[in-house]
Amino acid sequence: MGPAPLAAALQRRKSLLEAETAIQGRDLAPWVFTNRVDRPVDALNLVHRVWLPLLEKAGLRRIRFHDLRHTYASLLIQRGESLAYVKDQLGHHSIQVTVDLYGHLVPGANRSAVDRLAAATNCNLYATGEQAQKEEREATSDEGWSRRWDLNPRPADYESAALPLSYTGLSRTYERRRVRFYLMC
Repeated sequence: MGPAPLAAALQRRKSLLEAETAIQGRDLAPWVFTNRVDRPVDALNLVHRVWLPLLEKAGLRRIRFHDLRHTYASLLIQRGESLAYVKDQLGHHSIQVTVDLYGHLVPGANRSAVDRLAAATNCNLYATGEQAQKEEREATSDEGWSRRWDLNPRPADYESAALPLSYTGLSRTYERRRVRFYLMC
């Protein structure tokens, strides 16, 4: 349902509520969705009487009602909407809140940042294409290490966190690339 049909449905609901309240001689409540006595819907009542039974009937696992907000933001970002638009939709007081919560979902953000850095430094890490292929083969052969931070093994104690990178699960290839980048630029 797009914005136009939703706006039309809400307008029909408002017209119906205006007519009902006029007939009953009451004022129209300022809320869109109310309980039987024109008060705002109670959140716990909504969750326990409507939301959880709805999830059960649909055969879905239990999630918090608030997770709908995160799903909406994630879908907007996945569709390519700007973080400024997502900020406005969610009502965050600053863009920093939006970036902190959803910045990791921006598709290709890391790749484009690396590309901009390489262009800004005008630095060629490899002298030949052959060297680049050799380094790529070495990088892909590493086991036990993932580019995703949440899949990498974490140190169990503070002592191992103080060890050099090669002892905490990062590859020697990664260390060499990082050192070479800083030396060449």
